[in-house]
Amino acid sequence: MNDLINNAIQTEKINKTFGTIRALQNVSLSVRKGSIFGFLGPNGAGKSTLIRILTGLIHATSGNFAILGKRSKHHYQLRREIGALVDRADFYKQLSGYNNLKLLARMSGHDNESHLNEILSQVGLYDRRHDKVKTYSQGMKQRLGLGQALIGDPKLLILDEPTTGLDPIGMLEMREFIRKIAAERDTTIFLSSHLLHEVEEMCTDIALIFNGELAAQGAIRDLFQHLGEITMDLDVEPSGVAETFLANNDLVLAC
Repeated sequence: MNDLINNAIQTEKINKTFGTIRALQNVSLSVRKGSIFGFLGPNGAGKSTLIRILTGLIHATSGNFAILGKRSKHHYQLRREIGALVDRADFYKQLSGYNNLKLLARMSGHDNESHLNEILSQVGLYDRRHDKVKTYSQGMKQRLGLGQALIGDPKLLILDEPTTGLDPIGMLEMREFIRKIAAERDTTIFLSSHLLHEVEEMCTDIALIFNGELAAQGAIRDLFQHLGEITMDLDVEPSGVAETFLANNDLVLAC
């Protein structure tokens, strides 16, 4: 009971299969309220599958979960308390950023002008709010997607690989705005990433997932202190850039 009260997300032995493929195996995860929680693992590890289960896009094969103290069977009651950016943000390109948000906000009764302007300011788009989305960079579109997720003033924000497809500057900007949102709002943030340095920079807590199974979870500082060495085999391109990054990261002992 205490876990349900204290945690924004609590999963209990979540399993998911697609035909003969086991995407998730007995995933039991605890995300405490107020944390920035990084869900770290390589591509294909099961991160997006769990996020789709948590956001109600697909059903688990077995297992249970609770969000904000409510069991999954009551998930429909939580939609107004959860904001999510699951896929790459997509908008009406001929409309302005403001009008895109206003159109979406009308569906939930949050289309107050000052509220939308506040959101656009938080994601760094206030000065471009009246420009058509077709003039936005990919990073700006992704930040508008982040703004969309904030429309209902969610208590929980779920972001699936929010920096994927962005250039280095766009990635840095997105991370900055995520940190800003965490500092200014009473919101728990759960984000997935395949980039160790990204979760290291942004997150207070972390879970590591490989081949659909949790390898470890906990406060990020404690986890890296007590885990010792973690060995991973990764295919990376270009190899020279990857080797330089790994060599300069104090979490990596050898590569």
